[in-house]
Amino acid sequence: MDGEEQLSFLGTRCPGGFRLRTRVLEPGEELPFRSADWEDALVVVEIGELEIECRSGASAGFQQGAVLEFAGLTPRCLRNPGDGPLVLTALSRA
Repeated sequence: MDGEEQLSFLGTRCPGGFRLRTRVLEPGEELPFRSADWEDALVVVEIGELEIECRSGASAGFQQGAVLEFAGLTPRCLRNPGDGPLVLTALSRA
């Protein structure tokens, strides 16, 4: 995203009525997907790379600056395929 400003929730105060969570995955770490953990959340890849693996085995990758929401999706897991930490933030209604 050359020259474009990226959305980031790091270092910002959470507005009233919302909840901001940060999740860090170390290189190679994967997190089983639980839809309740991401319900109603706007997710930002703050640092690193995110790989989402579907139950079929197919996967998709997202780089720093990607903005996602998981409504209606049920992937198998979220994974850090990179060699540095993956930092995700999730903003949702409280």
